[in-house]
Amino acid sequence: MSLHSRSLLANVLIAAWAGCVISPASAVDGGATFLQDLSLSTEASPVLTICHGFNCAQRNQFVLTPARLASMRSTLGKARSAKDERKALAKVVAWFDRESGKVAGTVNRIAYASATTKSGPAQMDCIDLTANITELLRLLERSKLMKFHEVGEPVSRGLIIDKQPHTTPVIVEKADGGQWSVDSWTHAYGEAPDIFTIAEWKNRK
Repeated sequence: MSLHSRSLLANVLIAAWAGCVISPASAVDGGATFLQDLSLSTEASPVLTICHGFNCAQRNQFVLTPARLASMRSTLGKARSAKDERKALAKVVAWFDRESGKVAGTVNRIAYASATTKSGPAQMDCIDLTANITELLRLLERSKLMKFHEVGEPVSRGLIIDKQPHTTPVIVEKADGGQWSVDSWTHAYGEAPDIFTIAEWKNRK
């Protein structure tokens, strides 16, 4: 095995131990490849799969009823710029975490959950949260509830030599192609996600 191969394998093993496996690079496809790798549906459906228990080990269904969709439409419909829409998305994602958490039993989930912290069905690692939020974002995009952004492919950070591996959902600003994180793993249940430029996100712990 070459030095490069051994280094890559070491990174993957450490990522798995940390609870947030780094996904392999793939073409930008709105997160479809990421979801497919977890055996999650990429079809248009108001029934979303809520992953929890680390690496999507546990799954529950959450139905976005017409009333719930109307609530998200009202929040996002007030946006008049990409900046406004990112603020609105933070509110929608926090609401989604609160509502879906009641179904999945994750209302006591903690920030930065990994193999070195609390674990089990009530906790979510960054793979769980990236899958859940990516599913939600794809539904918002298909429902034309986002005007200024589209869904990007999840992005990872962290190497064996610098920081804990971590993955985030991504939105892409239509006007300039700028990529932004929608990262809830750094926050506890029901809190607003970190929405940073990917360059800024990659430099954070």
